[in-house]
Amino acid sequence: MKPQWHEEKGLRMESSMEYIYDYFEEEGYFFPREVLTRYFLSLKTKPFVILTGISGTGKTKIAQVFAEYMCQGLTLEEMAKRIAFVPVRPDWMDNKGLLGYYNLLDEKYHATPVLQILIEASEHQDKPYFIILDEMNLAKVEQYFSDFLSIMESRTAGNLSGEPLYLHSAIKAETPDGRVIPQQITIPPNVYFTGTVNVDESTYMFSPKVLDRANVIEFNDVDLANYERGVASADGCILKAQDVREKLLPQPGETPFCNKTDYTRAQEMNRNTGELLSRILEILHPHHLHFGYRVVNEIARFILLASEMVQDFKLEETLDIQILQKILPKFHGTQAKLEEPLGKLFTFCSGVDTDNYESPLPESEEIPEDAPFPRSAKKLARMIRNLKIQGYTSFIE
Repeated sequence: MKPQWHEEKGLRMESSMEYIYDYFEEEGYFFPREVLTRYFLSLKTKPFVILTGISGTGKTKIAQVFAEYMCQGLTLEEMAKRIAFVPVRPDWMDNKGLLGYYNLLDEKYHATPVLQILIEASEHQDKPYFIILDEMNLAKVEQYFSDFLSIMESRTAGNLSGEPLYLHSAIKAETPDGRVIPQQITIPPNVYFTGTVNVDESTYMFSPKVLDRANVIEFNDVDLANYERGVASADGCILKAQDVREKLLPQPGETPFCNKTDYTRAQEMNRNTGELLSRILEILHPHHLHFGYRVVNEIARFILLASEMVQDFKLEETLDIQILQKILPKFHGTQAKLEEPLGKLFTFCSGVDTDNYESPLPESEEIPEDAPFPRSAKKLARMIRNLKIQGYTSFIE
């Protein structure tokens, strides 16, 4: 039974859609099941995900519908306290668009939905909260979101919420409706950020600092056959237990941030994890395009979660997804800069003469059927083709 809104009562009826894939299909959205799995695991790994791709493929909807799925059965008023949909404005030069500001003239704090979400989430850390930043790169992300990025990285075992965000210096600040705003707040680990991205002449490119801190999921495939049939494609990387409403928040004994323990556990699970990551680092290090321990820990956390929650888990398939989402997004530049490292990485991912990183660049986007990392190899072939045609390439197109 499809969930229904009852506007006159402001109530959404309790739904029977426990399973995440069924919920999306009942709502009329036809995302590949692998994409939904990747989105869920990415949010659980780290609560910041960037969705990119061509316009009209459902980047915004996947975030909205997922948040609604996680908040089933709430009234409209309750749901508004758990989900904030924020259209980013091109004139944002600081964090006031997200956090509001204290006005000295009326001595009131003009709050925003994001600030209200952060305050609510701090008071109810047993529930997930969602902030969706639509068209995130209409303004420079580093200008309005850098505080959030830094604070998310400041979390430690002894300080799970990280360093505080300072809002104002007034002795007492109230909103026009009388709500008291504290001088500082934290970003609790039960707040999940998703940013959607479109690329055109009106947008800004992300810096490596931003991309390094997120999983980037690309939406470029349009499957008209399944779209016409009204079903999502049944592909790889499917969750074992498809009711994930109680599984997004950190489970007992699970830290809400990635650390070295994740890498140690991933190595204990499969020694090939470290070996494969080391080979990628060896390829990229001479070109100063390698990644640091944070990315290693986040990839390891994603692999561990997939090993526990995905049917027919395969290390190579999961690492393929992480190469695509965590390593390749930072690549953008000229042919002189990227031709050699992308060629070597394509050789590694496609499995063609993997001991010889000097093998020729691909002439098309076709990849071998037995490529060990086919998703990444396909994307690399496309990036290299663009490099040849344009003299420049970027993961985010």
